[in-house]
Amino acid sequence: MDPRTRAVPTGKAKKSKNKSHSTVKKFIFTVLKTLFIFFVALACALSGLLGGAVLGYLKMAKPISDEDLVTKNLTTFIYDADGNVLKSLTGKDNINREWASYDEIPDYLKEAFIAIEDERFYSHRGVDIKGILRAVTRKILNPSSKMEGGSTITQQLARNITGQTQVTLQRKVQEWYQALDLEKRYKKWQILELYMNMVYFGNSYYGVRSAAKGYFGMDVSELSLAQCAILAGVTNNPSIYNPYTEKGRKAAKNRQEIILRVMLEQGKIDEKQYKQAMSEEIVFREKSAAKKSTTTQSYFIDQVILDVKRDLMEEKGWSETMALAQIYSGGLNIYTTMDPEVQRALDEVFNDSKYFIGVEEKTKTLLEHPEAGMVVIDPETGEVKGMRGGYGELNASMTLNRATQIQRQPGSSFKPIAVYAPALDLHKITPATVYDDVAVYYGTGKNKNKPYPNNYDHTYGGLTTIRNAVKRSVNVVAALVWMDIGPDQSLSYLKKVGIDRSEERYLSIAMGGLNKGVSPLQMAASYVPFVHKGMYFEPATYTKVVDSNGKTVLEKKPKYETVYDERTAYLMTNILRDVTSSPGGTAYGGGIIKNGEGKVIPTAGKTGTTSDDKDKWFVGFSPYYVAATWYGYDHPRQLVGNERSQALIIWHDVMEKIHKDKEPVDFEQPSGIVKKPVCIYSGKTPSALCSQDPRGNAVREEYFIKGTEPKSNEICDVHVSAKVCTHSQDAWGRNLLAGPYCPDESVVEKVFIQRTTPYVPKMVDEKAPKDLHYELPAGEYCPIHGEPAHRTTFPAGNSGNIQNESGSGENESHTDETQEDEDFNSFFHRILEGLNFID
Repeated sequence: MDPRTRAVPTGKAKKSKNKSHSTVKKFIFTVLKTLFIFFVALACALSGLLGGAVLGYLKMAKPISDEDLVTKNLTTFIYDADGNVLKSLTGKDNINREWASYDEIPDYLKEAFIAIEDERFYSHRGVDIKGILRAVTRKILNPSSKMEGGSTITQQLARNITGQTQVTLQRKVQEWYQALDLEKRYKKWQILELYMNMVYFGNSYYGVRSAAKGYFGMDVSELSLAQCAILAGVTNNPSIYNPYTEKGRKAAKNRQEIILRVMLEQGKIDEKQYKQAMSEEIVFREKSAAKKSTTTQSYFIDQVILDVKRDLMEEKGWSETMALAQIYSGGLNIYTTMDPEVQRALDEVFNDSKYFIGVEEKTKTLLEHPEAGMVVIDPETGEVKGMRGGYGELNASMTLNRATQIQRQPGSSFKPIAVYAPALDLHKITPATVYDDVAVYYGTGKNKNKPYPNNYDHTYGGLTTIRNAVKRSVNVVAALVWMDIGPDQSLSYLKKVGIDRSEERYLSIAMGGLNKGVSPLQMAASYVPFVHKGMYFEPATYTKVVDSNGKTVLEKKPKYETVYDERTAYLMTNILRDVTSSPGGTAYGGGIIKNGEGKVIPTAGKTGTTSDDKDKWFVGFSPYYVAATWYGYDHPRQLVGNERSQALIIWHDVMEKIHKDKEPVDFEQPSGIVKKPVCIYSGKTPSALCSQDPRGNAVREEYFIKGTEPKSNEICDVHVSAKVCTHSQDAWGRNLLAGPYCPDESVVEKVFIQRTTPYVPKMVDEKAPKDLHYELPAGEYCPIHGEPAHRTTFPAGNSGNIQNESGSGENESHTDETQEDEDFNSFFHRILEGLNFID
């Protein structure tokens, strides 16, 4: 067939062809309709399932409450008395967060965060639909890319509060709900403030203020635009943009440039600001410097934490767990009493090995080395100005604090508060009251026939004033006075100065021999009344505690009690001055301190030594400070050689450092104090003989509470004069009374003492008092020059040999004495003659 010709279809054929096309169209339409219905049904089903899931997620979503928005894990700051930060506490999770108010945060920092994190922050209602669609589109176009963007600042705040970070539909839906809810209840500025205080910046820094201080060493309010852009970039990935590493700093700088460009594009900064920020050199703080300011260990800080915890529990009724949680992560501001200059002086001395004998050698050989503890208190307030609880740098917190936690026997440093001050206050004694320092026997059981208590040097001084007994630390006199006032009075006064030892009604307490010892803090506080008009202050290590909202949680107002009459306090201080400034005082030399110009600062104090020299103390004070020092070993052992002086040496050197800028001022004398001359061997008004004592002039000017001074007619009855023969002596080297046959050239008149209560040794081997050499050899006459020898009565015609102050002869003839008296004197003479008492 010719390809150019073709058959023309008939009408029947045309009809058949139209029918075929109609069937195909119908099929296609049916298929498409079916598919459409299927997909619509499927979509509805999926929508129903999805909607049901979303509704379920929403039902489970917990709205963020107001309590949830109360920022937890805030950094607590501890300040010294000058307002300097001593330490920051970041809790067990090491969360360093310090609140910054909206107004304190620079606008640059707010705008930087909004520019890079949430451009439409001020226009959306918590969820940015445009941002979500943009993020989804980016993911569809690039499936391998990380899904990011779309989370508003409000959503991030919700995430920071709940801690939920899972990448699931449930979490995302609930986050949207919580963000929308927050936007309904809070204003934009409040949401931004919360966000910027909760966002994490790495290295335990939470919130913009902590990050600014940590990375730049400045407050957030001082940040430049360039620094703000750095901080805004760090939060995206703190490990990558870590300013403490070289690699992290470079990455942070790159991200900063991106943020600045975005801020410029969004019109938040102009071209000039952009260029200036881009060219600014960023100086980061070194990590070591930042961490040092927050991890400083201190015995003082440890004690402050313990004191605040105790007071929160007692005053607020909090549990220990709750109190500690607030202290370590409650955002408290704790203001301490620490004087940085005082503490620095303590640290310099306690970190110097020269004050701790053999410490370096003993440390190398793992032997126990000596330790010490010291506390310095302001007597005007009772505030603790400094403390150290051990030798060397402190490398851990809450270790043994020897300034506050040890309980060691205080030795003689206890005498002023347990014996002498109470007795003075009760008017049982005056500084001039005389006791006989001779062997006494207060022991019990198998020790009842042994002298107790013994003096430190195991000798006895004889007739001794209270002033000299304190100065020379005479145990016998302390025991006698304690017996006179009684244990009840002693313990009562001790309780008033913060030392309750109600169960220890033993004589040993008079010498500081306690079953339960004391700490340097207790001893320093107990001496405060001597400086401050008889008033005891409860020692304080902090003044107030303020929460993160500025509300005062605790306020440490001075708690005081009047313990002594202020005149008593002055007399005790005056007596204790002799210990440090008078030759023969147990702290003479070491107790004298000078200021930076070499001027002497008045001081007073008392040494303390326990049995076997296991503990050494010095508690002393100036008009400015009271300080107590203990020196010894954690496991008590005898101190040897120079170790015995270290407590005083440490006290001296610390006190000189803290007084370098102080002017000498005297202790204030109250009214009602009088001064009068007395005889130091009788405590009475001097006679003409007192100035002729063979040991030197026995007349001293003494201070008294008005009305307790000796009356003019209370004349010394201890000093007497007698004629003796220079050719004869007794076992003590004393010239015997001249007899009627002694040649004139051998007879001289001398001044002696004569006890009102004769000294009679109880034991054959008893050590006699040193002043027995100066006592009148009553009844013992010269045996050399003829008869009579060893007579206990005066020969006829020799009455008037012994003269008292009035000069009248004291008739010593005892011709009418009973044989019993003669036998006693004869026996006593033989005892003295046969004993070797020479000291």
